[in-house]
Amino acid sequence: MKLTKSYEDLKNWITQSGIFISDINNANCGGVHSFYDEKEKKYGFLYPEITGYFTSTMRFLHAQKADEVFCRYAKHSSDWLIKIYDEYGNIIQGINNNSDNLSYSFDSAICAKGLLDCYEMTQEKKYLDYATKILSDLKAEALNPDGSMKPFKHLSNTYDQSDTVWYKQQGCFHIKTSMAFFHMYEISKDETFLDTASQICDTIPYYQNSDGSIRIHKNSDTINLHTLSYALEGLLYGFYVTNNEDYLKKSKDAIDWCIKAINDDGSISLWFNIRYQNKAAYPAAQLIRLIILADKLTNHKEKIQKLYDFLLSFQASNSDSHIHGGFYEELYKSIFGWKKRTRLNSWTSMFALQGIYWYENYKDISLNDIKYLY
Repeated sequence: MKLTKSYEDLKNWITQSGIFISDINNANCGGVHSFYDEKEKKYGFLYPEITGYFTSTMRFLHAQKADEVFCRYAKHSSDWLIKIYDEYGNIIQGINNNSDNLSYSFDSAICAKGLLDCYEMTQEKKYLDYATKILSDLKAEALNPDGSMKPFKHLSNTYDQSDTVWYKQQGCFHIKTSMAFFHMYEISKDETFLDTASQICDTIPYYQNSDGSIRIHKNSDTINLHTLSYALEGLLYGFYVTNNEDYLKKSKDAIDWCIKAINDDGSISLWFNIRYQNKAAYPAAQLIRLIILADKLTNHKEKIQKLYDFLLSFQASNSDSHIHGGFYEELYKSIFGWKKRTRLNSWTSMFALQGIYWYENYKDISLNDIKYLY
Protein backbone atom coordinates (compact mmCIF):
# COMPACT_ATOMS: atom_id res chain seq x y z
CA MET A 1 0.00 0.00 0.00
CA LYS A 2 1.25 3.48 -0.92
CA LEU A 3 1.85 5.83 2.02
CA THR A 4 2.52 9.47 1.12
CA LYS A 5 4.23 12.12 3.23
CA SER A 6 0.89 13.90 3.61
CA TYR A 7 -0.61 10.72 5.04
CA GLU A 8 2.29 10.01 7.42
CA ASP A 9 2.45 13.60 8.65
CA LEU A 10 -1.29 13.59 9.25
CA LYS A 11 -1.26 10.23 11.05
CA ASN A 12 1.49 11.52 13.31
CA TRP A 13 -0.46 14.71 14.04
CA ILE A 14 -3.60 12.77 14.99
CA THR A 15 -1.75 10.36 17.29
CA GLN A 16 1.21 12.39 18.61
CA SER A 17 0.51 16.14 18.49
CA GLY A 18 -1.43 16.29 21.76
CA ILE A 19 -4.86 16.61 20.15
CA PHE A 20 -5.41 13.13 21.64
CA ILE A 21 -4.52 12.77 25.34
CA SER A 22 -2.30 9.70 25.62
CA ASP A 23 -0.87 10.33 29.11
CA ILE A 24 -2.28 7.59 31.37
CA ASN A 25 -1.73 9.85 34.40
CA ASN A 26 -4.11 12.45 33.00
CA ALA A 27 -7.69 12.11 34.28
CA ASN A 28 -8.91 12.68 30.72
CA CYS A 29 -6.60 10.14 29.09
CA GLY A 30 -8.25 9.03 25.86
CA GLY A 31 -10.16 12.24 25.25
CA VAL A 32 -9.73 14.15 22.00
CA HIS A 33 -9.74 17.93 21.71
CA SER A 34 -11.96 19.61 19.16
CA PHE A 35 -9.12 21.68 17.69
CA TYR A 36 -5.77 23.36 18.29
CA ASP A 37 -5.83 27.14 17.90
CA GLU A 38 -2.62 28.19 16.18
CA LYS A 39 -2.87 31.84 17.22
CA GLU A 40 -3.90 31.25 20.84
CA LYS A 41 -1.63 28.21 21.13
CA LYS A 42 -4.22 26.23 23.05
CA TYR A 43 -6.62 23.34 22.57
CA GLY A 44 -10.38 23.50 22.28
CA PHE A 45 -12.71 21.55 24.54
CA LEU A 46 -12.61 17.77 24.88
CA TYR A 47 -15.22 16.37 22.50
CA PRO A 48 -16.82 12.95 23.12
CA GLU A 49 -18.30 12.70 19.61
CA ILE A 50 -14.88 13.28 18.07
CA THR A 51 -13.37 10.81 20.51
CA GLY A 52 -15.79 8.28 19.03
CA TYR A 53 -14.40 9.12 15.59
CA PHE A 54 -10.86 8.76 16.95
CA THR A 55 -11.60 5.24 18.18
CA SER A 56 -12.95 4.31 14.75
CA THR A 57 -9.87 5.91 13.17
CA MET A 58 -7.69 3.62 15.29
CA ARG A 59 -9.53 0.60 13.89
CA PHE A 60 -8.94 1.94 10.38
CA LEU A 61 -5.22 2.39 11.07
CA HIS A 62 -4.98 -1.03 12.70
CA ALA A 63 -6.42 -2.58 9.54
CA GLN A 64 -3.51 -1.11 7.58
CA LYS A 65 -0.88 -2.15 10.12
CA ALA A 66 -1.62 -4.35 13.13
CA ASP A 67 0.20 -2.22 15.69
CA GLU A 68 -0.59 -2.64 19.40
CA VAL A 69 -0.51 1.13 19.89
CA PHE A 70 -3.72 1.57 17.88
CA CYS A 71 -5.54 -0.94 20.12
CA ARG A 72 -4.18 0.77 23.22
CA TYR A 73 -5.27 4.21 22.07
CA ALA A 74 -8.71 2.90 21.07
CA LYS A 75 -9.11 1.41 24.55
CA HIS A 76 -8.03 4.66 26.22
CA SER A 77 -10.63 6.60 24.23
CA SER A 78 -13.37 4.01 24.73
CA ASP A 79 -12.70 3.88 28.47
CA TRP A 80 -12.95 7.67 28.61
CA LEU A 81 -16.32 7.56 26.83
CA ILE A 82 -17.52 4.86 29.23
CA LYS A 83 -16.46 7.03 32.19
CA ILE A 84 -18.55 9.90 30.79
CA TYR A 85 -21.54 7.63 30.28
CA ASP A 86 -21.27 6.27 33.82
CA GLU A 87 -20.96 9.76 35.31
CA TYR A 88 -23.79 11.44 33.39
CA GLY A 89 -25.95 8.50 32.32
CA ASN A 90 -25.51 9.73 28.75
CA ILE A 91 -22.87 10.92 26.32
CA ILE A 92 -22.64 14.70 26.80
CA GLN A 93 -21.52 17.18 24.18
CA GLY A 94 -18.22 18.30 25.65
CA ILE A 95 -15.91 18.52 28.64
CA ASN A 96 -14.64 21.97 29.70
CA ASN A 97 -16.66 23.71 27.00
CA ASN A 98 -18.49 26.06 29.39
CA SER A 99 -21.95 25.03 28.22
CA ASP A 100 -24.95 23.21 29.59
CA ASN A 101 -24.61 19.46 29.74
CA LEU A 102 -26.64 18.46 26.70
CA SER A 103 -26.76 15.00 25.20
CA TYR A 104 -27.13 14.80 21.41
CA SER A 105 -28.51 11.69 19.75
CA PHE A 106 -26.06 12.10 16.85
CA ASP A 107 -23.03 12.27 19.16
CA SER A 108 -24.22 9.27 21.14
CA ALA A 109 -24.54 7.16 18.00
CA ILE A 110 -21.04 8.13 16.84
CA CYS A 111 -19.64 7.14 20.24
CA ALA A 112 -21.52 3.82 20.12
CA LYS A 113 -19.97 3.18 16.69
CA GLY A 114 -16.54 3.93 18.15
CA LEU A 115 -17.14 1.47 20.98
CA LEU A 116 -18.17 -1.19 18.47
CA ASP A 117 -14.99 -0.57 16.49
CA CYS A 118 -12.99 -0.95 19.70
CA TYR A 119 -14.81 -4.23 20.37
CA GLU A 120 -13.92 -5.42 16.86
CA MET A 121 -10.25 -4.76 17.63
CA THR A 122 -10.07 -6.13 21.17
CA GLN A 123 -13.03 -8.52 21.55
CA GLU A 124 -13.48 -7.10 25.07
CA LYS A 125 -17.15 -7.46 25.87
CA LYS A 126 -17.53 -4.30 27.95
CA TYR A 127 -17.24 -2.19 24.81
CA LEU A 128 -20.02 -4.15 23.15
CA ASP A 129 -22.12 -3.90 26.32
CA TYR A 130 -21.84 -0.12 26.54
CA ALA A 131 -22.56 0.32 22.84
CA THR A 132 -25.68 -1.79 23.38
CA LYS A 133 -26.76 0.45 26.28
CA ILE A 134 -26.30 3.64 24.28
CA LEU A 135 -28.15 2.35 21.22
CA SER A 136 -30.95 0.91 23.33
CA ASP A 137 -31.32 4.31 25.02
CA LEU A 138 -31.51 6.04 21.65
CA LYS A 139 -34.07 3.62 20.29
CA ALA A 140 -36.26 3.98 23.39
CA GLU A 141 -35.96 7.74 23.88
CA ALA A 142 -34.87 9.52 20.69
CA LEU A 143 -36.26 7.52 17.77
CA ASN A 144 -39.57 8.72 16.35
CA PRO A 145 -42.09 6.26 14.86
CA ASP A 146 -41.25 7.51 11.33
CA GLY A 147 -37.51 6.84 11.76
CA SER A 148 -36.46 10.44 12.38
CA MET A 149 -34.34 11.16 15.43
CA LYS A 150 -34.99 13.72 18.17
CA PRO A 151 -31.83 15.81 18.37
CA PHE A 152 -30.93 16.53 22.00
CA LYS A 153 -31.92 16.55 25.64
CA HIS A 154 -30.99 18.09 28.95
CA LEU A 155 -29.85 15.20 31.08
CA SER A 156 -32.89 15.21 33.37
CA ASN A 157 -35.42 15.69 30.57
CA THR A 158 -36.74 13.94 27.49
CA TYR A 159 -35.40 14.52 23.98
CA ASP A 160 -36.48 17.72 22.27
CA GLN A 161 -35.60 20.03 19.40
CA SER A 162 -35.04 23.76 18.96
CA ASP A 163 -34.80 26.02 15.92
CA THR A 164 -31.98 28.08 17.48
CA VAL A 165 -29.23 26.24 15.54
CA TRP A 166 -29.25 23.64 12.77
CA TYR A 167 -27.96 20.73 14.86
CA LYS A 168 -30.73 21.09 17.45
CA GLN A 169 -33.32 20.20 14.80
CA GLN A 170 -34.24 16.88 13.20
CA GLY A 171 -32.27 16.68 9.99
CA CYS A 172 -30.74 14.63 7.21
CA PHE A 173 -27.53 14.25 9.22
CA HIS A 174 -29.32 11.90 11.64
CA ILE A 175 -29.33 9.29 8.86
CA LYS A 176 -25.69 8.69 9.78
CA THR A 177 -26.82 7.35 13.18
CA SER A 178 -27.99 4.26 11.30
CA MET A 179 -24.36 3.15 10.93
CA ALA A 180 -24.08 2.23 14.61
CA PHE A 181 -27.33 0.24 14.48
CA PHE A 182 -26.27 -1.56 11.29
CA HIS A 183 -22.89 -2.36 12.85
CA MET A 184 -24.56 -3.70 15.99
CA TYR A 185 -26.74 -5.92 13.83
CA GLU A 186 -23.66 -7.25 12.03
CA ILE A 187 -22.13 -8.24 15.37
CA SER A 188 -25.21 -9.43 17.26
CA LYS A 189 -27.45 -10.63 14.40
CA ASP A 190 -30.32 -9.10 16.38
CA GLU A 191 -32.77 -7.98 13.72
CA THR A 192 -34.29 -5.27 15.91
CA PHE A 193 -31.09 -3.28 15.29
CA LEU A 194 -31.38 -3.92 11.55
CA ASP A 195 -34.99 -2.78 11.57
CA THR A 196 -34.09 0.40 13.43
CA ALA A 197 -31.19 1.20 11.10
CA SER A 198 -33.36 0.65 8.02
CA GLN A 199 -36.11 2.80 9.50
CA ILE A 200 -33.62 5.65 9.94
CA CYS A 201 -32.29 5.35 6.37
CA ASP A 202 -35.82 5.26 5.03
CA THR A 203 -36.29 8.90 6.10
CA ILE A 204 -34.16 10.08 3.13
CA PRO A 205 -37.22 11.05 1.01
CA TYR A 206 -38.00 13.74 3.63
CA TYR A 207 -34.83 15.54 2.61
CA GLN A 208 -33.78 14.66 -0.94
CA ASN A 209 -34.67 17.03 -3.77
CA SER A 210 -35.50 15.92 -7.31
CA ASP A 211 -32.02 17.02 -8.51
CA GLY A 212 -30.35 14.68 -6.00
CA SER A 213 -29.33 17.35 -3.47
CA ILE A 214 -30.25 16.80 0.17
CA ARG A 215 -31.78 19.53 2.33
CA ILE A 216 -30.51 19.94 5.86
CA HIS A 217 -34.06 19.96 7.31
CA LYS A 218 -37.47 18.87 6.05
CA ASN A 219 -38.99 22.32 5.61
CA SER A 220 -35.93 24.17 4.36
CA ASP A 221 -34.26 24.98 1.05
CA THR A 222 -30.84 25.13 2.69
CA ILE A 223 -28.24 22.55 1.70
CA ASN A 224 -25.14 21.93 3.82
CA LEU A 225 -22.44 19.76 2.28
CA HIS A 226 -21.34 18.40 5.66
CA THR A 227 -24.79 17.17 6.67
CA LEU A 228 -25.48 15.94 3.14
CA SER A 229 -22.33 13.83 3.41
CA TYR A 230 -23.43 12.48 6.77
CA ALA A 231 -26.68 11.30 5.19
CA LEU A 232 -24.78 9.61 2.36
CA GLU A 233 -22.43 7.88 4.80
CA GLY A 234 -25.45 6.29 6.47
CA LEU A 235 -27.03 5.33 3.15
CA LEU A 236 -23.88 3.78 1.68
CA TYR A 237 -23.21 1.85 4.87
CA GLY A 238 -26.83 0.71 4.73
CA PHE A 239 -26.36 -0.48 1.18
CA TYR A 240 -23.23 -2.39 2.23
CA VAL A 241 -25.18 -4.23 4.93
CA THR A 242 -28.57 -4.71 3.24
CA ASN A 243 -27.89 -4.50 -0.51
CA ASN A 244 -30.90 -2.18 -0.72
CA GLU A 245 -30.59 -0.72 -4.23
CA ASP A 246 -32.71 2.30 -3.31
CA TYR A 247 -30.04 3.44 -0.84
CA LEU A 248 -27.45 3.17 -3.59
CA LYS A 249 -29.56 5.04 -6.15
CA LYS A 250 -30.25 7.91 -3.77
CA SER A 251 -26.55 8.06 -2.90
CA LYS A 252 -25.53 8.14 -6.57
CA ASP A 253 -28.04 10.93 -7.29
CA ALA A 254 -26.64 13.04 -4.45
CA ILE A 255 -23.03 12.39 -5.44
CA ASP A 256 -23.81 13.43 -9.03
CA TRP A 257 -25.22 16.70 -7.68
CA CYS A 258 -22.12 17.27 -5.54
CA ILE A 259 -19.77 16.66 -8.45
CA LYS A 260 -21.57 19.31 -10.49
CA ALA A 261 -21.12 21.73 -7.56
CA ILE A 262 -17.31 21.40 -7.54
CA ASN A 263 -15.72 24.64 -8.77
CA ASP A 264 -13.04 24.82 -11.45
CA ASP A 265 -10.35 25.26 -8.78
CA GLY A 266 -11.50 22.10 -7.00
CA SER A 267 -13.18 23.91 -4.13
CA ILE A 268 -16.79 23.40 -3.13
CA SER A 269 -19.08 25.51 -0.98
CA LEU A 270 -20.19 24.36 2.44
CA TRP A 271 -23.58 26.08 2.25
CA PHE A 272 -26.07 26.47 -0.60
CA ASN A 273 -29.19 28.66 -0.81
CA ILE A 274 -28.05 30.74 2.15
CA ARG A 275 -25.93 33.87 2.67
CA TYR A 276 -23.03 32.14 4.46
CA GLN A 277 -19.90 31.79 2.34
CA ASN A 278 -17.53 29.10 3.58
CA LYS A 279 -15.37 26.45 1.97
CA ALA A 280 -14.49 23.78 4.48
CA ALA A 281 -11.98 20.94 4.41
CA TYR A 282 -14.05 18.40 6.35
CA PRO A 283 -16.92 17.99 3.83
CA ALA A 284 -14.36 17.89 1.01
CA ALA A 285 -12.68 14.97 2.80
CA GLN A 286 -16.05 13.32 3.37
CA LEU A 287 -17.01 13.73 -0.27
CA ILE A 288 -13.72 12.25 -1.51
CA ARG A 289 -14.34 9.16 0.61
CA LEU A 290 -17.91 8.82 -0.63
CA ILE A 291 -16.99 9.22 -4.29
CA ILE A 292 -14.26 6.59 -3.99
CA LEU A 293 -16.59 4.09 -2.34
CA ALA A 294 -19.41 4.75 -4.78
CA ASP A 295 -16.94 4.66 -7.68
CA LYS A 296 -16.64 0.91 -7.21
CA LEU A 297 -20.16 0.91 -8.65
CA THR A 298 -19.98 4.01 -10.86
CA ASN A 299 -17.14 5.91 -12.55
CA HIS A 300 -16.34 9.23 -10.92
CA LYS A 301 -12.76 9.03 -9.68
CA GLU A 302 -11.45 11.29 -12.40
CA LYS A 303 -13.79 14.01 -11.12
CA ILE A 304 -12.04 14.40 -7.78
CA GLN A 305 -8.40 15.19 -8.63
CA LYS A 306 -9.03 18.92 -8.20
CA LEU A 307 -11.14 18.33 -5.09
CA TYR A 308 -8.30 16.21 -3.66
CA ASP A 309 -5.77 18.97 -4.39
CA PHE A 310 -8.11 21.48 -2.74
CA LEU A 311 -8.29 19.28 0.37
CA LEU A 312 -4.49 19.00 0.59
CA SER A 313 -4.22 22.81 0.49
CA PHE A 314 -5.59 22.79 4.05
CA GLN A 315 -2.72 20.70 5.45
CA ALA A 316 -0.36 22.58 7.77
CA SER A 317 3.40 22.66 7.39
CA ASN A 318 5.09 24.05 10.48
CA SER A 319 8.05 23.39 12.75
CA ASP A 320 5.64 23.23 15.71
CA SER A 321 4.54 19.61 16.31
CA HIS A 322 1.19 20.85 17.62
CA ILE A 323 0.50 22.07 14.10
CA HIS A 324 2.53 20.17 11.50
CA GLY A 325 0.55 17.67 9.46
CA GLY A 326 -2.88 18.62 10.80
CA PHE A 327 -5.65 20.08 8.67
CA TYR A 328 -7.10 23.54 9.00
CA GLU A 329 -10.86 23.72 9.27
CA GLU A 330 -12.12 26.11 6.63
CA LEU A 331 -11.88 29.21 4.48
CA TYR A 332 -14.29 32.04 5.23
CA LYS A 333 -15.18 35.09 3.14
CA SER A 334 -14.03 38.45 4.48
CA ILE A 335 -13.98 41.91 2.94
CA PHE A 336 -10.38 41.13 1.96
CA GLY A 337 -11.27 37.85 0.23
CA TRP A 338 -10.98 34.25 1.36
CA LYS A 339 -9.15 33.75 4.66
CA LYS A 340 -8.10 30.51 6.37
CA ARG A 341 -9.34 29.90 9.90
CA THR A 342 -6.23 29.04 11.89
CA ARG A 343 -7.61 26.08 13.80
CA LEU A 344 -6.14 22.62 13.32
CA ASN A 345 -9.34 20.61 13.37
CA SER A 346 -9.51 17.09 14.78
CA TRP A 347 -12.43 15.61 12.83
CA THR A 348 -11.36 17.29 9.60
CA SER A 349 -7.99 15.60 10.02
CA MET A 350 -9.52 12.17 10.72
CA PHE A 351 -11.79 12.36 7.67
CA ALA A 352 -8.84 13.57 5.57
CA LEU A 353 -6.66 10.68 6.78
CA GLN A 354 -9.06 8.11 5.37
CA GLY A 355 -9.68 10.15 2.23
CA ILE A 356 -5.96 10.45 1.48
CA TYR A 357 -5.33 6.77 2.06
CA TRP A 358 -8.22 5.62 -0.11
CA TYR A 359 -7.35 8.08 -2.87
CA GLU A 360 -3.68 7.14 -2.98
CA ASN A 361 -4.50 3.43 -2.89
CA TYR A 362 -7.61 3.57 -5.03
CA LYS A 363 -6.97 0.36 -6.97
CA ASP A 364 -6.75 -1.65 -3.76
CA ILE A 365 -9.94 -0.25 -2.21
CA SER A 366 -13.13 -2.29 -2.51
CA LEU A 367 -16.74 -1.89 -1.50
CA ASN A 368 -15.87 -3.96 1.56
CA ASP A 369 -13.86 -1.02 2.89
CA ILE A 370 -17.14 0.67 3.76
CA LYS A 371 -16.97 -1.25 7.05
CA TYR A 372 -14.10 1.08 8.05
CA LEU A 373 -16.04 4.27 7.20
CA TYR A 374 -16.48 6.62 10.16
